[in-house]
Amino acid sequence: MELLRSGLPSYYYICKLQTEYDMENRLTVGFTHGDVNGIGYELIIKMMAENRICEVCTPVLFGSSKVAAYHRKALNIENFSLNSIQNARDANPKRCNIVNCVDDAIKVDLGQETPESDDAAVLALKAALTALDRNEIDVLVGAQGCNSFKPAASCPVFFSERYETRNVMPLLVGEKMKMGFVTNHLPFRDIAGNITVNNIYYKLKLLDACLKKDFTIRKPRIAVLGLNPHSGENCMYGEEERNVIIPAIERARDNGIMALGPYAPDGLFSGVEFEKFDVILAMYHDQGMIPFKTIEGNEGAVLLAGLPIVYTSTVHGMAYDITGQGIADESGMRNALYLAIDVYNNRQMNAELAQNPLRHYDIASNSNESDLNVEQIAGIEKEME
Repeated sequence: MELLRSGLPSYYYICKLQTEYDMENRLTVGFTHGDVNGIGYELIIKMMAENRICEVCTPVLFGSSKVAAYHRKALNIENFSLNSIQNARDANPKRCNIVNCVDDAIKVDLGQETPESDDAAVLALKAALTALDRNEIDVLVGAQGCNSFKPAASCPVFFSERYETRNVMPLLVGEKMKMGFVTNHLPFRDIAGNITVNNIYYKLKLLDACLKKDFTIRKPRIAVLGLNPHSGENCMYGEEERNVIIPAIERARDNGIMALGPYAPDGLFSGVEFEKFDVILAMYHDQGMIPFKTIEGNEGAVLLAGLPIVYTSTVHGMAYDITGQGIADESGMRNALYLAIDVYNNRQMNAELAQNPLRHYDIASNSNESDLNVEQIAGIEKEME
């Protein structure tokens, strides 16, 4: 009211109200430093040094002030500081904040993986997850440090056990494609034994639910890759396509999931055919990671699908070979931040819509969801031919 009485233009008043609303509704985003000997601190410092980062969110880094200062000095980055706080609830919305949860005496050995750096990555992650579970932060973005989870197989295993969730899948998200996996971080000799009808079906079910809930895609179109060479040519080099993958696809279709394939990777990725799908399901890590990085580079982000919380990270690893040189690209970290915010907002929107949904009307006689799937699947298969 004071603004109106002062005679200032109404648009100024509206803009000020909008700014105050945005400030109050910005998410508090937690970051973990990952491996302190990798490029995690460089990416985080470069991203937080941007003037507008606090207009996007309230950032809270879980790590060490002294380690951050060490990296800042090594990178020769000036005019950057972090606001030390004891608890994420005390975060200053106009500053980049840090919660010290790692022993400041930790030795930093740039470019080298050490037991100390592994332990520091796990400590920061656990502290951030505790803050997330207490609603002190809204989402979590992690710098890479998955080598820390030993003897567990991988980062998804850690999260699956913590949240007692059977299916957790790293979903690669880029500008042109999304990529999921049936198996992840397995020795090659163990891959075929883990390609089962149930495993594929549950991963298809997870992808379908994730794209609906986290990306608001009503009818996700999922391309399923084959396992063997020339898998699209009558399964001439193996039995997995005929005996495992195709039955899993048929089971998914029977349950209203629009899954197609199996497709030979060399054919699907040779042009732009992959862009006809909302997501691609690879059988194993390198089968999906190689085409994704070739097309998207290191600017993609990773969402751990299947979790009750929102956790994202970068596609690339610790990059020990370029640590401390100031040449690491923070685009992937920035995209992981944007992805986390988008997924959180989409989940909130879907939860609100589910509380008061519109009634469903069958506008076509003898039609149902599976009929719509059949029509759309037939159209896509015709295009692929």
